[in-house]
Amino acid sequence: MSEKRLMVSLITPTYNEKENVPLLAEEVFKTVGEHPDIDLELIVVDDNSPDGTGQVAEELSEHYPIQVVHREKKLGLGSAVMAGFQRSDRPLLGVIDADLSHDPIVLPQLIQALRDHDLTIGSRYQAGSQVEDWPWYRQGISQAGVFFAQRLTGVKDPLSGYFFLHREVLNDLSLTSHGYKILLEILIKGRFEQFVEIPFTFRNREYSTSKLNFEEYYLFAKQLLVFWAQSRRNRRK
Repeated sequence: MSEKRLMVSLITPTYNEKENVPLLAEEVFKTVGEHPDIDLELIVVDDNSPDGTGQVAEELSEHYPIQVVHREKKLGLGSAVMAGFQRSDRPLLGVIDADLSHDPIVLPQLIQALRDHDLTIGSRYQAGSQVEDWPWYRQGISQAGVFFAQRLTGVKDPLSGYFFLHREVLNDLSLTSHGYKILLEILIKGRFEQFVEIPFTFRNREYSTSKLNFEEYYLFAKQLLVFWAQSRRNRRK
């Protein structure tokens, strides 16, 4: 008897990614198309990109199972992910960057591992992981953030933007993260027991520039302090 198909919505927030979105769709659907046990749709959440990313995504929906959420302005990566979760009616949810930095080749592993785990994470810090040519300052910022977040979660890459989960993990909780590290809040507040981290290659983006800026780093630092304080209060109780 064949296993039940895995019904997945993969969320990708976009802002000025018109060159990358067609390449992402091609890679994603080519990869999962080789695995008949996976039924995946891509949900593009576009923050009114001036370069017409939203329209490009709409055109792609004629050829691939893609939904497009059009938002009126740039509202942040965290809220874009939440908007994608709300649009989906499938039991399994995932997140991937639109800039091609998250290699889709590990999608089948991440998705199929949900048969035995509540949460699966594409990790930059597992044995076998690789990060392509990050500048020293970005490595330093990332490693510093990961260091503190690891101590809250016990996860090697708690700041990954590449992950999948069962909808029940969210448990109807109200996510408040407006920054770029929504996984951290899910790890702190979500309902899960079994998780696995899977190594992958974090690739250099080709056609776009990083959306990370001072505001995003500030929001993350604020988020980290709030969660740290909450964990200390919980330990006292």
